[in-house]
Amino acid sequence: MGLRALILPGLVLLACALFLRSYTLPPAPDRRGGTTLLLTWPNRPIFGSPRGDCLAGPADAPVLPCLIASVARARDDGITLAQFSFCATCYDLSGRLALMGQDATQAQARLAQIARFGW
Repeated sequence: MGLRALILPGLVLLACALFLRSYTLPPAPDRRGGTTLLLTWPNRPIFGSPRGDCLAGPADAPVLPCLIASVARARDDGITLAQFSFCATCYDLSGRLALMGQDATQAQARLAQIARFGW
């Protein structure tokens, strides 16, 4: 009986974990920065990043509107569970995940553009 009572809550937690995502924004003069934990569709990596959505664009395309739209999409599509202070480890991990499967030279050029805006 004890094991059966744990199966249903365990399945609910597992289902929630599939939809658990986060994104991290670094501090900048115009924002505090921080890590947001939310429930949303699993269409981003677990440690998502606005930068990840903007790496694949053309090198001459403006990057700031893409970054703002990426964060707005994450906020609109999900239910915020918690907000934490800036986590450098989460930020570094999200950057590494964003680079996976990308052309290294093009991605580094886009990251240099993004870094100029403090993202």
